[in-house]
Amino acid sequence: MKKWLIHLLIFIPIFAWAQIEENDDKETQVITDELVVVGNEKFDTINYLNTKSPIRASLYSAILPGMGQVYNKKYWKVPIVWGLLGTGVGFVLNYDKQYKEFRGYYLDKLYGNEIENPTINNMSARQLATIQDDRKRTRDYAIALTALVYILNVLDATVDAHLYGMDKDPDLSLQPTMLQNPTNMQFAMGFGVSYKF
Repeated sequence: MKKWLIHLLIFIPIFAWAQIEENDDKETQVITDELVVVGNEKFDTINYLNTKSPIRASLYSAILPGMGQVYNKKYWKVPIVWGLLGTGVGFVLNYDKQYKEFRGYYLDKLYGNEIENPTINNMSARQLATIQDDRKRTRDYAIALTALVYILNVLDATVDAHLYGMDKDPDLSLQPTMLQNPTNMQFAMGFGVSYKF
């Protein structure tokens, strides 16, 4: 009886969740050069061709910073990305070199070795340790900021790809306007956003 019950419990779910295969062959019709109908859905081919893939832009920027901006045709952003990343890497390398240099001076001072530079030779081990810690902290900040610029590069490429095919509405405008303060009824200059329906 137990075997019968176990077999029943194993095979009932198999038959209960069986799926019916649907035919996915959808007929495609081209109504005009601008409109294509696939099944019951209509696609505007002009807007479809004016879009960019956010995933592709993200991958391009992640592999080589600035390539996502090239893919999105925002060429003017590439020197900014490369300049910021290059500056960040330069700061990281500079402060890492200084950190290692002062670490060596600190260890030489601890072990009683003679340091060739007379200015550094006159410093105490505590002063050298403080300078070494300062250079290490600054190097770590530079690494964090460079990583932030890298992440912002990928994020910028992704957002640009999402917004690439979006229509620019000419009815949205920003114009200077005169604003009146309701408490003292004086006028002031300001900006107003207007949208026409």
